[in-house]
Amino acid sequence: MKTLANIISIVFHPLLLPTYAFVMIYFTNPLLFSAYDQKQLSQIFLMVVINTLLFPSIAILLVWRLGFIKSLAMPDAKERLVPYLTTGVFYIWAYVVFRKSGMPQIFDIVILGATITLFAIFLFNLFRKVSAHSGAMGAALIITVFACVLTSANFNYLPIAVVILAGLVGSSRVLLNAHDVFEVFTGFLIGMVSQAVAMKFY
Repeated sequence: MKTLANIISIVFHPLLLPTYAFVMIYFTNPLLFSAYDQKQLSQIFLMVVINTLLFPSIAILLVWRLGFIKSLAMPDAKERLVPYLTTGVFYIWAYVVFRKSGMPQIFDIVILGATITLFAIFLFNLFRKVSAHSGAMGAALIITVFACVLTSANFNYLPIAVVILAGLVGSSRVLLNAHDVFEVFTGFLIGMVSQAVAMKFY
């Protein structure tokens, strides 16, 4: 079971969620991308991956190699603070880049929500460890509901699927002793509220 829990934790790592959001938004709302040709779409996708996954991942690896954290799993809450800050800087940069690039506004909302979630979890981690995995899933649920509202097609099953996935991710974190139930639920609520707050700016 722990092997499966590890796989789920890796597949739904918080840094991967913005990329998943891009794919989900593209398939649920293709009209948002009607002004772009295939080459431009590929460039947008690459921009998302580089700014929200590649750069933060490299930064976290450097933090680990420099000895700021003992393990990439970061079991101690205090160890998570530096990686959260470095990732937050890249997310702010990504938000600025996306906002100036003329991409569909929903991407600004996604990245802003991810940034708010990250810094909110950072603040909570000053006092008690909170699940970043669950935070990402909470934000993903809100943005999925929003994307489904925007489209004329019926994608009502998607929010249900995200809730189920969030349950699997949260259960995996508990099974791996990475978090307790309180930390998982707190993270999920932080993600939902943060993404909802981001939407209020638009």
